[in-house]
Amino acid sequence: MAPPAKLSNNKKRQIALLLEQAAGALGQQRLDICEQVCAKIAAIQPGNADVANIRGIIRAQAGDVADAEVLFVQAINASPKRSEFHENLGKLYLGQKLYADASERYHSALQLNPNSQDIKLGYCASMNGIGQADKALPILEQLRSKHPKHPDILLGLFHALYNLNHFDEALACLDTIIELAPDHFGAHFQRAQVYMQQGRMQDVEVELRLAITLQPNHVGAWANLVEIKKFTREDDADKQAMDALYQRTAADSPDRALLSFALGKVNENLKRFDKAFAFYEEGNAIRLRHSGYNPDAELAHLQAVMDFYTPEVIRQTSELDDERPIFIVGMPRSGSTLVEQILASHPDVSSRGEWNAFEDVLFHSQGFDELLTLEDIAAFSAEQWGRIGTAYLDRLDAGAPAKRITDKTLVNFRLIGAIHCALPHARFVHVRRLPLDNCLSIYRADLRGGQFDFGHNLGQMGYYYRMYQRVMQHWREVLPSGVMYEMDYEQLVASQEPESRRLIAACDLPWDEACLQFSEADTMVATASVAQVRRAMYSDAVARWKRYEKHLQPLIRILGRD
Repeated sequence: MAPPAKLSNNKKRQIALLLEQAAGALGQQRLDICEQVCAKIAAIQPGNADVANIRGIIRAQAGDVADAEVLFVQAINASPKRSEFHENLGKLYLGQKLYADASERYHSALQLNPNSQDIKLGYCASMNGIGQADKALPILEQLRSKHPKHPDILLGLFHALYNLNHFDEALACLDTIIELAPDHFGAHFQRAQVYMQQGRMQDVEVELRLAITLQPNHVGAWANLVEIKKFTREDDADKQAMDALYQRTAADSPDRALLSFALGKVNENLKRFDKAFAFYEEGNAIRLRHSGYNPDAELAHLQAVMDFYTPEVIRQTSELDDERPIFIVGMPRSGSTLVEQILASHPDVSSRGEWNAFEDVLFHSQGFDELLTLEDIAAFSAEQWGRIGTAYLDRLDAGAPAKRITDKTLVNFRLIGAIHCALPHARFVHVRRLPLDNCLSIYRADLRGGQFDFGHNLGQMGYYYRMYQRVMQHWREVLPSGVMYEMDYEQLVASQEPESRRLIAACDLPWDEACLQFSEADTMVATASVAQVRRAMYSDAVARWKRYEKHLQPLIRILGRD
């Protein structure tokens, strides 16, 4: 993009006045007027950075994340030393849970504006997301020392402490916020999330009801309520409230998508499967329209992973002998959270959940500004792999010590070769599920984050799933024997104890009866499956796809029925 042409002082004054008008219209949500003013500025100065930024904000508010990203990048390219442009792009990435990308943007913003509290909070949120809460914590502690009663700082501190497994201190931050401001929606909402992850379902409902009372139109609070409540009547007051909220919510908006998924589950409870699927379809269509997902590029990348991780590359491992990491891999909604809970119930195991730490360590091993390619990775020496493995283990050491530590970052299935090269004594547990049930569960779940965008279209998901199967077959062929243990969700729910015993033995651990009471464990569960794993073992999710058979024909044509 060419830099804007130089302007006369008169035109500069014109643009300054117009920018004030555009900002005022944006603040009042007069978006039509805002766009008209932006068009006037663009006519005077094509490529104006502020216009790109304002238009990016408008698109982000509308949920058009792909267009918003393009516009924020245009703003940065036109004026790279404006910290707010980097901050806005970082905020966009945070909303998509693209934490590594967000951390880069906030890092750039901090370099330009090191005293901004908002940028520091955004940077800390992104560091929490990539598993570096230990780096966020001192920044947040410093902010709290200056502003001990600032709710946003206390909320940021809550997230950092929570991610470092300091759960009592984390909850104390929420308690402090609520003491200072009893009607603070965010604190009640987050407390409900923590209670859900702890399995305190009665307390969850109390907090969610408070949150809904404070913000009756907050779609996220209603969506969480759906996760813990079984709907049995068409005239249920909560269902009627959500139906009314759905009618008031703007079509094609992020809130409309979230509410569609929630109402899909409500109607599924009521066994109105056609209506349920229509809601799932609407929610996924909205997510896909705003995702920027490129299926061809994604499948090409997975093929390249197989091409570059040859047996020769796999043999080039570090000399690290740490046996603690257990990487749970597979597709989302495959039963991986159940497997994680069984393992975490063992007294010698702790869980790190889904924290994306290895990918972040790998792709930033050459520095934030260096683009790492598969060609680079394939040429790594044993010493380079050793440095990457050590960096990952350093992060692992920041949490609770244990004989074995699980990492359930599912997209690590793409990185199994790299993980093995860096940590040759790590174990992999690959969790599989019947393809149609697995894909339907993804379609129903409203998984957010760019890595899950394949799941918003049945045909695209079918081809992605087939490629995933090919990638896993590749790892079977090139990994040394015994590195990866594979288990089937259906076998686990049908034969809980024998399968659990095999799992524990595969991780070189002695059997412990606590692994059969996984639903009662006091471990934290921070995934979309949290409500399910707080139940005892159940089999009603097996063959669920048959309820929706007529709707799943695109998947069935690609994957078959078996």
